[in-house]
Amino acid sequence: MITITEKAEEYFRVLLKKQPPETGIRVFVSNPGTPGVECGILYCPKKSISFQDDVFERSGFKLVVDRMSQPYLEEAIIDYEADEKGHGTLTFKAPKLKTMNVPEDAPLRDKLEDYMRKTINPSLADHGGSAVITDVTPDGVVSVVFSGGCKGCSMANMTLKDGIEANLKQAFPGMVKEVVDATKHEVTERTYTLAK
Repeated sequence: MITITEKAEEYFRVLLKKQPPETGIRVFVSNPGTPGVECGILYCPKKSISFQDDVFERSGFKLVVDRMSQPYLEEAIIDYEADEKGHGTLTFKAPKLKTMNVPEDAPLRDKLEDYMRKTINPSLADHGGSAVITDVTPDGVVSVVFSGGCKGCSMANMTLKDGIEANLKQAFPGMVKEVVDATKHEVTERTYTLAK
């Protein structure tokens, strides 16, 4: 899936010698299939490896990649080049990073709905809730309606602004102006509440 050159592997081994034992290298993609897609490389302590990750044995270290990132990292190349003074540059090229989940010429609403379904709603489902887009204005105001555990939840505004709005703005830079709550909130037996 990912080609790591010998120089890059050696660079990682040198870096990892300064880290706690069993620390690996995590390669990830955030906001895949969106205009705001980014890839990154981090240290990965053993305790940070989850059931959503695959661990690959490399020459002298472990490479950790979450399964959602993997399709976007096919044909990726990580390389390391050092100049005559010993200053080096790590490069990360991933040609499939901008592969869209929906057609590139699809309306913004279709792209936002796809992102909500694949990225936002799985997190909301942990609290028995979900959110759907009901409107997208030409100037980028997105209206959402919460349901399930999110309907009537006292944390709904924080979820809206710090979660949904922040994620959509990052994934679709310059396209989303604001996310507003169009829900008629009422507390029901399904409403998520913090344990006392």
